[in-house]
Amino acid sequence: MIYTLNNYKTNYKNNFDADVCIIGSGAGGAVTAYELASMGYSVVVVEEGGYYTTKDYDGKPLNNMKTMWRGAGSTVSFGIPPISIPAGKCVGGTTAINSATCFRTPEHIIKQWKENLRVDIHYKNLEPYFERVEKIINVTELPWDVLGNCAKIVKRGADALGLHCKPLKHNVINCKGCGTCQFGCVEGAKQSAEVSYIPLALKYNTTLLTHCKAEKIHFKGMKAHSVECRVYDDKGKSVASCTIEAKIIVSACGTMITPLLLKKSGINNKHLGKHLQIHPCSRVVALMEEEVNGWAGVSQGAYIDDYADEGIMLEGIFVHPSILSASLPGAGREFFELTQQFSHVAAFGVMVHDTTEGAVFGNMHTSFSWYMMNMKDIQTLKNGIAYLSEIFMAAGSKKIFTPISSSPVISSYDDIEKLKKSYLKRSHIPEVFAFHPLGTCRMGGDSNCGVVDSFGKCFNTDNLYVADGSIVPTSLGVNPQITIMTLATRIAEKIAEQLRK
Repeated sequence: MIYTLNNYKTNYKNNFDADVCIIGSGAGGAVTAYELASMGYSVVVVEEGGYYTTKDYDGKPLNNMKTMWRGAGSTVSFGIPPISIPAGKCVGGTTAINSATCFRTPEHIIKQWKENLRVDIHYKNLEPYFERVEKIINVTELPWDVLGNCAKIVKRGADALGLHCKPLKHNVINCKGCGTCQFGCVEGAKQSAEVSYIPLALKYNTTLLTHCKAEKIHFKGMKAHSVECRVYDDKGKSVASCTIEAKIIVSACGTMITPLLLKKSGINNKHLGKHLQIHPCSRVVALMEEEVNGWAGVSQGAYIDDYADEGIMLEGIFVHPSILSASLPGAGREFFELTQQFSHVAAFGVMVHDTTEGAVFGNMHTSFSWYMMNMKDIQTLKNGIAYLSEIFMAAGSKKIFTPISSSPVISSYDDIEKLKKSYLKRSHIPEVFAFHPLGTCRMGGDSNCGVVDSFGKCFNTDNLYVADGSIVPTSLGVNPQITIMTLATRIAEKIAEQLRK
């Protein structure tokens, strides 16, 4: 059953009970819900946002950002530079607003977790879980025509330089490349959690509470026994309260929120809210001779991992013209003339496998994060921008626009060489984004290493688990969706084992 605003008893406490209460319906929560429900356990899923489907998507990004993105997309980390960290606040969580890009966890990363943090996970043992997730969300490789012209242009430049531009894998069915992945898939092709796992869970004994915000987890000794929630309408007004009692409680409300919920609920751990890593990203825009129409095709089509050893991943990124055009340089007539050539604009992204760590703080209603990119990561981002500029130049670009204030326009290989040799300050890259926050409740061998064990159970509790990006111990260097879903599948299996006992 799905509870919308009309289903709750207003100005009244709504009581629920289940075997498992899961807070959050994104990559971790939705997977855990389906896996446990399909095993015969009763599940209540608590979701702060609404349930949106194709009938709610009008193709206008700003409208869907207001409803589906936390803070309408205004979440930013403190630091220099400030970094935008978008997150979903809807059924499906951030899977509903991501680019549908799928990578398995790199094997060497899992090895590092084991060596450095004593996490008891082996890559070979994860392979069946990877396969299960990929089958359910239909991970596939799309043809180049659907990947779009930006991907083709970058491949042309990469081929000229002896680099390897490859198609990204996506969790889609019958994707036509409408290009609005981050604002609700109007085709219903993207197999995000609200399209795949949540409907599967609802076929079993699952209750989904939308517009319902978890405020606190209550304990009796080491045992979590209930979750206190408030129901908020679309204007942010509290209209009802809920209490969910459960044998097992799972926090899956994301890297930026889960540590705050755990703190408010009385969990004490020196790692809680720390070790935030985010994969800082930026973009390069190129003006081409040919017509590109970059908005036609998936927004993130291809990638280049030749520079992975340097901590650099180049991945496609072309967002709606109403957003991308705002990042173009110039003012007045200069800006207007450039936007008139928008059909000839190509764009691609740079992602850093960061070594910086930040922190999350604040409370459940006002959350903040602190993340000051270290100088190593600043130079890595700069190098990635230079490499990507070189690729666009080799592809025949007329002019290249970067987010670096000291090199905003590149017109020649000499400009690129100067950029490579330059040493940037933090303030020289004012435009940085991040889409993959991880690590704030990281897994570890014991409470001296992390917040949860290798199966997501919170240390010093009997029955509180975490199943979201916050448990991923370190930056991955690749998009984390499959990692989170895989770990959640494994965690659900462990919870079922505890319930049987």
